[in-house]
Amino acid sequence: MSSYIPKQIKPVRERIEVKFDRELVARLDQYCQYLESDRDYVIAQVLTVAFRKDKSFAEWRQTHPMPQAGSGEMDGTNTPTARGQK
Repeated sequence: MSSYIPKQIKPVRERIEVKFDRELVARLDQYCQYLESDRDYVIAQVLTVAFRKDKSFAEWRQTHPMPQAGSGEMDGTNTPTARGQK
């Protein structure tokens, strides 16, 4: 029997660390305040818009498919450390 309310979708999230100039962080915080949203949401939305609107990136992706999970590229075993070193 199915429910009236669908199960909540819980996307898998991955933590990343970035460093921005102070002026950019201040502007980001101001934009978050304007949208009444947190940084994670705003940054994710900005990237989503950029990826969707960049036609050259869309073309490039056709010849560079996203690696499958477990291939070493997406699971973190083949990525540099937080300081950019292996």
